[in-house]
Amino acid sequence: MDINKAFRFVPEDKQWVSKLLIAVVVSLFSFLIIPAFFLGGYSIKIVRQVMNGQWDGLPEWDDWGKLFKDGFFVAIAEMIYTLPFIILIIIVGGASGGFASLADSGSGDAAGLIAGGGFTLMLCLVGIFIIALLLIAPALTIQYAMKDDFGALFRVSEILGIVRNNLSDILIVFVIMIVAGFAISIVSGILGLIPCLGWIAAVIIGLAFGPYLTFVVGHLYGQIAAKILGNKTGGSISGMA
Repeated sequence: MDINKAFRFVPEDKQWVSKLLIAVVVSLFSFLIIPAFFLGGYSIKIVRQVMNGQWDGLPEWDDWGKLFKDGFFVAIAEMIYTLPFIILIIIVGGASGGFASLADSGSGDAAGLIAGGGFTLMLCLVGIFIIALLLIAPALTIQYAMKDDFGALFRVSEILGIVRNNLSDILIVFVIMIVAGFAISIVSGILGLIPCLGWIAAVIIGLAFGPYLTFVVGHLYGQIAAKILGNKTGGSISGMA
């Protein structure tokens, strides 16, 4: 993957400030849920642009209906994939809490041991849940970008194939996200020590970081999709579905 290009392509766009500003405004209202779908859809639009060989510049913020649909479909798929883990965690957590209550009421050491084992199991499930989500979420985004079909998000063998065949690249993207977040936190912390101008700069960087990283990750996922489709050197790909 060309990591340098993924970070550089944003400021290479002549209108990158206005496009990033739109993303910042959208992200600020993401707590309302619906705006988050637009940002997710825009990220998918970046993936498609890159996978079709257009590595330079950001796409336009247009066709808002399409942006919403794409972001919504992928978000729903992610929720469905994670639902079994959430149900298991709730069941194990509830059962462990029940045995812990029995132990507290003096009903025996066995209940306490079972409760302790249940909490350990719940922690393991949470860990597995997080790992699975980190691997499956990128695969779902890439799959949908390539197929543009909601049903394709539930072709489990294809999703797992994307994870299996591109595991190293997916992990690299994850590490980049962690390192970038750590670096920004350090920069923001240093700027926070400078009164007024430093505080303002820290706030601006903090607001812009999330959307900017979304653009970068979209570019990297687009590169993975391009590799899957055999389009590593550029040129438009048709017949993706």
